[in-house]
Amino acid sequence: MAGKNQDLLWKLAESDEVDIETRRDRKSSAHRTTIWIVPVKTGVYIRSFKGKKGRWYQEALANPRVTIRIGRRRVEARAEPEKKPSVIREVSAGYREKYGERWPDETAPMLRRSVLPTTLRLTT
Repeated sequence: MAGKNQDLLWKLAESDEVDIETRRDRKSSAHRTTIWIVPVKTGVYIRSFKGKKGRWYQEALANPRVTIRIGRRRVEARAEPEKKPSVIREVSAGYREKYGERWPDETAPMLRRSVLPTTLRLTT
């Protein structure tokens, strides 16, 4: 099942936007937010344009079990902080490549130094 879920996660990562569902803990209500998602050679990544203040980001840190959705398609994933500078640079390049030409003004905040530590790797 993990293989199928991982394949679906990569497929969803091809989309421009996905919804992420997060919960502060297992008993709390889910919150849904539309975010950008980037597939790169080392995995599938997300990042909070609001930096560490982003609600979904804070909830994903507190409870790393998240759901990535597009319409009816959904995959349960685990969001883990990415610490390797080389991978964070790769993810930034992925954001530039995927979004920079079409949405340069919206992409710039995703590349700010203060936002880079919010890079999370998604795994199933």
